[in-house]
Amino acid sequence: MNFLVIAILFSLLSGSVSSALEMPALRAGINDFAAMFPPASLDDLETRLRRFNTETANGVVVLTLKSLDGEDIHSVALRAFNELPFSDVERQRSVLLVVARTERQIAIQAGARVRTLLPEPAASEKVLGQVALYWDGMRPDLGIHGAVQYLFRVLRGDVRVGSQTEEEKLQQTSLRGGEAGAIFALCLGPFLAFFMGAIWGIYATQYGVQRGTRLLMGAIFGGGTAKIVALLMSMLGSYSDNLWYFIMALAIPLGIFGSLTEFWMWGDWRGIPRVKERPRKPEDNMGI
Repeated sequence: MNFLVIAILFSLLSGSVSSALEMPALRAGINDFAAMFPPASLDDLETRLRRFNTETANGVVVLTLKSLDGEDIHSVALRAFNELPFSDVERQRSVLLVVARTERQIAIQAGARVRTLLPEPAASEKVLGQVALYWDGMRPDLGIHGAVQYLFRVLRGDVRVGSQTEEEKLQQTSLRGGEAGAIFALCLGPFLAFFMGAIWGIYATQYGVQRGTRLLMGAIFGGGTAKIVALLMSMLGSYSDNLWYFIMALAIPLGIFGSLTEFWMWGDWRGIPRVKERPRKPEDNMGI
């Protein structure tokens, strides 16, 4: 009976050990078990990792896996971090980046001396944002390049996790189309101001509106049109007050110029007041 119990316990323990994800011996630099790096890209990042370690005494190690085989990525990262061929001092100043390609997950394991620079979960979210940009592309290694560069900047003290750099702000704004509102407002506002001023100028001329009133209303219509366009375009993204003043500085003169039809229109619709002569009869042409 005791032998049966021991056999069952042994089978359970051996099964749990064998179910753990098997990894070859790890080394410093890049361990690309998921084959995500082309040779040239691998050599380039290896060079950058060695240079960074020489300059700062901090190490960054990359581990890519095809699949986690059902394991938790953080457990895998912790086990891999402890298996790195480093001394205790080197391990305390090292960061391990684990990328699981099939599950599309990442994990960061940091040593004691650099752990405060990479608070979780903010650090993992930042790194995942870099890697995820290239999940579906032809070059998933570029996302890892971006993640490693971000870790370099954090370990150097150039950026802090939880804060946004100017490059990240610009990238985020670009991805959500934040500049589209300003571009459309700048292009459409003055153009539509001139168009509305021209429409007003044509009809005001035909109805005999005085020139001063016509130009004043042209300025009002031009500015009002630009204001409406700016309000609509602000739904696509905000823009500065300086740009708003610049748009109005263009729209109001263009609205005035559009209503000043005597300078840019010809023919029956021209704005210069005139009296048309009555059509002559044939007998008038003959002098009768």
